[in-house]
Amino acid sequence: MIDNISAKRLAEKYKKLYGKSIYLKREIYGFTPPSNLISSINYPKLSLGILTSQNDNINYYDNPIYWAKNNIPVDEIIKNRVGLVNAKKIVDSNLPRKDERLYNDILDAMLSIKSINIELYLKKIYENDNISKIVGFYGFNGIFDKIILNENPRIPKEVYRINDIKSEESVYYLYKEGMSDYYISRLFSIGFFGYRINRKLVPSRWSITAVHNILEKKLRKELEDIKVIDKYYLFYYSLYGNDFYGILIPGKGDVELIEVLIPGSIYNLYSKYSIIGRDDKSGGYSSLRLSFAEFMKNYRLKGSLIVFRFVTKEYSVPLGVWVVREGTKYMLNNIIEKFDNYNDLVEYLNNRLNKKYNISYFKIKKYSNILKQNLLYFIK
Repeated sequence: MIDNISAKRLAEKYKKLYGKSIYLKREIYGFTPPSNLISSINYPKLSLGILTSQNDNINYYDNPIYWAKNNIPVDEIIKNRVGLVNAKKIVDSNLPRKDERLYNDILDAMLSIKSINIELYLKKIYENDNISKIVGFYGFNGIFDKIILNENPRIPKEVYRINDIKSEESVYYLYKEGMSDYYISRLFSIGFFGYRINRKLVPSRWSITAVHNILEKKLRKELEDIKVIDKYYLFYYSLYGNDFYGILIPGKGDVELIEVLIPGSIYNLYSKYSIIGRDDKSGGYSSLRLSFAEFMKNYRLKGSLIVFRFVTKEYSVPLGVWVVREGTKYMLNNIIEKFDNYNDLVEYLNNRLNKKYNISYFKIKKYSNILKQNLLYFIK
């Protein structure tokens, strides 16, 4: 959604602000935030990256749940992440099938739920001039030659129980045991799940979507006995300049995400509103679907959900797909109004949107397939 030129300018801006005291060195003695970044170069060739910091406090460097819960300012997040180095190496996607020291060390680092002290020896290090759509901003890229773990990883005992079983079962088991979908996505990406002879590295973007889809599918199987609502609910939450409005109407569990890019925001430098309709392949959409499945299971409420995401000027730098995941989780825990009929909901929401954004609800709803399908039902 953000063009390369704008991304480069933002990256340069934050490096000037916060990166003045950072020295580029080929030998790094640091810590691993529990994060990796795997991207496709020319599949099956992949870039396998480890995000490394000089501090072991992972909450500051790589913890969306902590950031959202504590409302950590965007500038504070960027200030910490400007020192991160994405140390990477070009590898084959079949690497997990091989018993190689390099992979085993990286795997231990990724399985650990606490930071590990490591030594990284780089062939090359250079400033990052882009912003990842997956993990957001980080300061530097490096090509690593060798990695040494200086302490033992802290791996949950539950992880040892999923050896050589189907990926879907492994994903859902860890989720039920209380592991976050961020941790599970990391393991999926590093090729830890499934039968060993079939294991592969998976690009981070694909792994996030795959884990969201697996969990949503499993959760929805538990919703068959839930009755459909007969009221209309309106939800709201704002996170880092992303305003989320959710409309829950009687329905069978459909969900869609419509994004409204405010003029002057990071994604819309023009003077007119830009509205993006439903995109079933986006990471934000799969994040929303999982949040909604969790909501229906937890609250025992079933309906169809339409979410409007307003990206405002306050969203100064893209932070990653986790913004939609955390924003919609909090939104669905914040019912602001309940209505007996659709018309009352529309009147209330239209007034609110006109007052805050100078845009009509009726202009946005044209992009909703769910509302089009239910039009006759509402008229009745």
